[in-house]
Amino acid sequence: MRWTQAFIPTLREAPQDAEIASHQLLIRGGYIRKLTGGIYTFLPLGLRVLKKIEEIIRQEMDHSGAIEILMPALQPQDLWQKGPRFEAAKSVMFAAQSLTSARRAGSELVLGPTHEEVVTYLVANEIQSYRQLPRTFYQIQTKFRDEIRPRFGLMRAKEFSMKDAYSFDMDDPSSERSYKTMYDTYVRIFDRCGLKYRIVEADTGVMGGSFSHEFAVPCAVGESEIAYTEDGSYAASIEKAGSRPKERRNPGSSPAPEKFATPGIVTIEALVKAHGVKAEDQIKTLVYVCDSKVVLLLLRGDHQLNEAKVGALGFQAFRPATDEEIFHAMGAHAGSLGAVGLQPGSKVSGIVLDEALKGQKGMATGANEDGFHLRSVDVMRDIAATRWADLRQAAEGELTVQGGMPLKIERAIEVGHVFKLGTKYSEAFQANYLDEAGKSRSIVMGCYGIGVTRTLQAVVEQSHDKDGIIWPADVAPYRVLVQLLEVGNEKVKAAAEATYEQLKAAGIEVLLDDRDERPGVKFKDADLLGIPFQVRFGKKFIESGKLEVKNRRTKESSEVEPHHLISALA
Repeated sequence: MRWTQAFIPTLREAPQDAEIASHQLLIRGGYIRKLTGGIYTFLPLGLRVLKKIEEIIRQEMDHSGAIEILMPALQPQDLWQKGPRFEAAKSVMFAAQSLTSARRAGSELVLGPTHEEVVTYLVANEIQSYRQLPRTFYQIQTKFRDEIRPRFGLMRAKEFSMKDAYSFDMDDPSSERSYKTMYDTYVRIFDRCGLKYRIVEADTGVMGGSFSHEFAVPCAVGESEIAYTEDGSYAASIEKAGSRPKERRNPGSSPAPEKFATPGIVTIEALVKAHGVKAEDQIKTLVYVCDSKVVLLLLRGDHQLNEAKVGALGFQAFRPATDEEIFHAMGAHAGSLGAVGLQPGSKVSGIVLDEALKGQKGMATGANEDGFHLRSVDVMRDIAATRWADLRQAAEGELTVQGGMPLKIERAIEVGHVFKLGTKYSEAFQANYLDEAGKSRSIVMGCYGIGVTRTLQAVVEQSHDKDGIIWPADVAPYRVLVQLLEVGNEKVKAAAEATYEQLKAAGIEVLLDDRDERPGVKFKDADLLGIPFQVRFGKKFIESGKLEVKNRRTKESSEVEPHHLISALA
């Protein structure tokens, strides 16, 4: 492709709303343009990179034995209502409503954020026998999610491209083999995309299922956090990570709970300052509405709730209670709440305690009366727990549960996720098969996602410098950029044209910068675009007859005889 025939609108400055380096560089390099918040147009260079990533995915998915299909983006809402997660997912779904006619009741459509329901419905109607299993289907499709605050360009968008795959097996052992096949396939895909990543144990979230792994790209601006050990023995998403909490220094003793006045004190920090009660000696009482019922969640005062672990308790939908709901259930306001003496009943259906509170004595908590707290609380004696669970968020420096290694925390970009779903969806849609004995059994499922557009931007975020993008060779829009720096010199121009044609004939993707621009402009644009190799036809070629070849990643230049160019690039 010749630059003068292409469409590459580079910019010297990035728009003010482009927050992070990768977003800025994709816009400045003429790869994407913003239409509105969270919605982007892919310009020719951006589309070439996107297709490169898609092709890597297709090659590896086909190699794994997966079968490509294409499912509709428009989906019946009642299909989702039949499935197991509509209440949890509807907040991010776009409704598709006709502008010209009234929609009949029960026929509402939604734009699909993902396709578990659709593919399970398909399989329920097409697969009946064990002879048709196992099967893995995949697609590369546009998805839609109503992000309240879209950010970071393609990282958190309302419309995005995703590869999603779904495995269907007869039993758990077969399903785990399918899971391992996809896990290994993802390793090959992300290796070929040139990414450095960690594979971490992950929370299954709204997807459900028994276990999952994330492929996370370490990055200072990533929206996820991962916990890991330096020796590589443990890695998990922050939502999944477990750890040993730091021990309390002075557990104390616990005579009968004693009420004391705390007017105006409604935070952990305020109680520390006013009464010297250390945060680790306090009980934090949080009120949540879980599946329409009020549930208390109790943690140590120096610990933070990990909301993903609330979902792991089995609730389909949960949220913090409103002030009105808190007062109705507890008879006091936030900041004075506690569970001492409470029994689960009509107003509070459950009291879930974090495992770090087990055996703790000499604790302080709200008295369930505004302006008062209790001290000398013995958790096991004074609080009627309905359930114990890991509710807390792991913190840097804490030790792993197994092995006792110190944890490190870093931010990351989630680019892929593999789930073992089990029979959650197949049971909801009656996706069954007849086994060899003629008995009906539920199909065991797995699902596997890659954010294609997110992967594109993750590559840029991880691989750039102050001058621009540095594309890995397999995803670069072109492998080589030929720069004609002496446009008015016919001998140089002819040589550049000949080399351009030679590279094309050799099957090398090449862009010829034939613009009538100053060399400095071309150099800046070349570094901004990030094409792996720059071949320069300028003064050095006039003087010596040799080509200057610059490696964009290393910034090293070398002089090459024209007839040795292809071997030198190889």
